Amino acid sequence: MKKFLCLMMIVTIVTSAGCSGQNNGSNNSPADVKTTQTDSVKGKQADSEEKLSISMLAPSYAGGGWPDSNHPTIQYLNEKFNIELDVQWIPGANYDEKINVLAASGNLPDVYTILPASDLYVKWQGEGAFAELQDYVDDYPNLKNAFSEEVWQMKNPKGITYGIPKGGPTNPVAYVVRKDWLDNLGLTIPDADRFTVDEFYKIAKAFALEDPDQDGKQNTVGFTFNQEFGQEASLRYAFGLSPGWQEMDGELVPWQAQTKELKSYLAFLQKAYAEGVLDKDFPLNEGNDIQEKASSGKLGLDYAIPVAMLRHEAKLKETTPEAEFVQIPPPKGQTGIQFNDTMELEHKIVLNSKMNEDKIRRILAMFDWWVTEEGVDVIKNGPPEVYYTAKGDGTFEANEAAKSEGNRIAILNNWFFRGVANDFDVYKWDSKEYRERMVGHMEQAEAFAAPMDPAEGITHLSPTYAKKYDEINKKFLSSVYNIILGNAPVDHIDDAVATWNKEGGEQIIKEINEAYQSIK
Repeated sequence: MKKFLCLMMIVTIVTSAGCSGQNNGSNNSPADVKTTQTDSVKGKQADSEEKLSISMLAPSYAGGGWPDSNHPTIQYLNEKFNIELDVQWIPGANYDEKINVLAASGNLPDVYTILPASDLYVKWQGEGAFAELQDYVDDYPNLKNAFSEEVWQMKNPKGITYGIPKGGPTNPVAYVVRKDWLDNLGLTIPDADRFTVDEFYKIAKAFALEDPDQDGKQNTVGFTFNQEFGQEASLRYAFGLSPGWQEMDGELVPWQAQTKELKSYLAFLQKAYAEGVLDKDFPLNEGNDIQEKASSGKLGLDYAIPVAMLRHEAKLKETTPEAEFVQIPPPKGQTGIQFNDTMELEHKIVLNSKMNEDKIRRILAMFDWWVTEEGVDVIKNGPPEVYYTAKGDGTFEANEAAKSEGNRIAILNNWFFRGVANDFDVYKWDSKEYRERMVGHMEQAEAFAAPMDPAEGITHLSPTYAKKYDEINKKFLSSVYNIILGNAPVDHIDDAVATWNKEGGEQIIKEINEAYQSIK
């Protein structure tokens, strides 16, 4: 009897310990985790799952975030995933500052985004701030397959995944032109095979000097770009220059070190400025200045995303009903190079390392659903029947809630997380014409997609880049502007390149190439 009672006590203790391990998730084997997670991965939440409070930090921009936690989309997520989602919206301009304050006080949220321009994603990896996701991602196939392996590993140590990428169209930008201006001047829409840099210049010069809006005044510009010298990526490619780095003879080279190509390009821009074809005010352009010039009828040749193109057109039609923007191919250089810029997906969503496994998996299950057809539908258009009504012909009609809230319905989709899709700015109730123009614009731009910048995602591995790049690049751009404005000859770029190299550029190139070889 004593032996029997002892045996029963042992069995009871072992059984109790096993159940306890399953309840808190801390002692599950990998097999147990995958078994218990199956329903979550499919978006089904078991009745026995504990309701979890999840805090989220997201950037906000014009108009700010949702004012409270009762937004229909948050309510939908709460019910679907048995969570209490608390979203704190932080103005984008103050976002990094807020994250640093929260980190200093030990109050970072459960899940938050790190913006592409921030160095915090790299800086905090070695400080244990982020949950490592490498061993989890395979259990969430929708999420894993939403991005390429290259994008998943961007800015991560080899073999470790700390952050989830935020998607978006990789080729959203292309040149657009005022078709009504072309018609007024007797010009035709450029054909891709014959659209050379000379043809680009011909159109830009006509727009600047030949009164394309027929108001009897010389008050239009040919083409322009912003003060960061980054609005002309497509034109720059035609001269053999990438906006960042490219591989040449087995070595990564930044555009600041391409003296031969720079001379050719700067000679073109210097001539355009002298002849009044390049916008005289280009060094002052910042923020929405270029968009304002397009929307007010001063600029008819713009490097734009489709939603901006359609906004320009809608505003112009208020006073000029015949105004119409159409997309054109990128100009072709002498070597046949013809590219639109390719955007890098450096935006990261990170999970707090202090969370237990149950909460990590619940968040990943939510994101796994988020990139599915159903998830995209809800996050972008709002929960079914809340913002729209299905019509008998298979189309949808926006109701008053959608009209009053506008594109703020989709701010989680626009500002926080989404997969890679060309229709992310198209709603269910938008017209067929609108959808075709939006999606068609990006598909056409994608046909001329530039290669990915090979240094994107590894510049953080260069200590000199972090310390010196902004400083020496600002000085370099000053020399570039002086040449374009005619204050210095084109050959002055030789001195500018030499100075850039001497003050840190040469060491940056060395360190970037060493990093590049280490990951190949």
